[in-house]
Amino acid sequence: MSLSRTYDGPMPKLLLGGLVALLAAGLLWPLAELALLVVAEGAGAAAFLTPYNLRAVGNTIVMGAVVALTATVLGFVVAYAITVTRACGRGALKVLFLAPLFAPSIMPAIGIIYLVGSNGLLFNLDLYGPMGVFLAGLVFALPHTVMQLRLNLATMDVKLLAAARSLGAGPWRRFATVTLVHARAGLANAFMIAFILTITDFGVPKMLAGDFPMLATEIYALAVGEQNFAAAGLLSLGLLIPALLALQVTRRFSQTQTKAVFHVREPEPSPMRDAVAGVLAWCVVGAEVLVIGVVIYGSFITFWPYETQLTLGNYAFRNSAYGISPWLHSLIVSFAVAALGTMLAWMGAYLTVRMPQLPGLLRAAYDKLASLPVCIPGTVLGLAWAMTFSGTPLFTGTLGSLFLVIANTVIHLWSVPHITAKAGLSAMNGKFETVGQTLGAGRLVTITRVIVPLSRAELCDIFSYLFASAVTTISAVVFLYTPSSIVAAVAAIDMIDSGFISEGAAMSCLIFVCALTVRAASLVASGTVFTNRCSR
Repeated sequence: MSLSRTYDGPMPKLLLGGLVALLAAGLLWPLAELALLVVAEGAGAAAFLTPYNLRAVGNTIVMGAVVALTATVLGFVVAYAITVTRACGRGALKVLFLAPLFAPSIMPAIGIIYLVGSNGLLFNLDLYGPMGVFLAGLVFALPHTVMQLRLNLATMDVKLLAAARSLGAGPWRRFATVTLVHARAGLANAFMIAFILTITDFGVPKMLAGDFPMLATEIYALAVGEQNFAAAGLLSLGLLIPALLALQVTRRFSQTQTKAVFHVREPEPSPMRDAVAGVLAWCVVGAEVLVIGVVIYGSFITFWPYETQLTLGNYAFRNSAYGISPWLHSLIVSFAVAALGTMLAWMGAYLTVRMPQLPGLLRAAYDKLASLPVCIPGTVLGLAWAMTFSGTPLFTGTLGSLFLVIANTVIHLWSVPHITAKAGLSAMNGKFETVGQTLGAGRLVTITRVIVPLSRAELCDIFSYLFASAVTTISAVVFLYTPSSIVAAVAAIDMIDSGFISEGAAMSCLIFVCALTVRAASLVASGTVFTNRCSR
């Protein structure tokens, strides 16, 4: 009995069709509304675009390129030390470089202010401008480049290095002709990821740009400050174009990257290489940890930088009109996004990967739509949703406003869970359903008793990714929240704007601890921690 004939009922087709309709409504509809508004206004929208607004376009692209280039170079240093060398403390490096991933983008910005701002602990610099955006953006983007390059370097066949050595190639020549050549695709992907993150981020430019205009903050100012949605929509489309181009280049390089993953061997010792790579990597990761750590320290300072006594009072948020409620809202939103997004993305991946009897056109449509959100900046999607759905009966009131944020975030974060679930299900033996049918078990029984348990690691990874991304996201949410549904990252920005940076740091630390706790719990639930202990 073939797999395609194990279940031919209408329900799978209806489920996949519903997911296609959901993604189309969440992506194509609001983006079309945004484009139609810009076309309808035409010259009227363009007339509101001042030279200052247009300068934001150039600033954003240049800053994105500079941050991406620097993050790629430094990320390669860290990934190389972790993957290819026997640098001292590699285990600690593998854990510590991830720290900024669990923090909102305003947390590196606060840390940079604490360390090198006008009253910095290390230096006193004028941060409000391109320098501040560059430094905070670099800390924010760096772990993403390290992750990409680690995966790339892990696929390198160590036999190539041995062959080059046997042919008389020295260390530098082996590095240039083998390691760097293999890493070209990873370097390109890391650059593009860092570029997209930088040009679409809202938190860093909001905190540190000052009179240096960036597209994300200018779009927000036009839409929220001036209520000029046509001009904001025009700039949003301008932000969408470089993000789409960058993603297209990334995909082209990804297609050329080897798919084989070779057995990872312990690198051969090379004292000079290991020492140099280790020192450089620890300098980079140490700076990351210092930026995050000083924010944790600053959250206990009475009133930075004037009253340096330690206190827990900042966590009471007495100077905020919202108190602790934004953090509670973030927990509600993040757990809802993680649970709903994990279920929907895994279900869609299952229907497309393991049910080939479904119409190919329907499966292809879902796959394309599920891959689309990764190239849509949060600022663009948030503005489009605000224009399309705000004020509708489904999204009114406190619960409706929270539901609006949850729905938008699920759609915006759909791509990575889809790709992760699809990869896990594709690697699984394709005959489980057939065997279950032969033994008299229905497909649903096979899914719940076999497929889901075997997918536990992927499901836990997806859940923790969605939670961390939802609790730290800012770009889209700034257009969608109301005073009764404000989330923690936005509330932290409001506190800092009001002059209470220590309370903003405290709120950022709550976000960081929540994301880190859920990630740790997901590792335990997936069995990763237990497996690693046993392997040692």
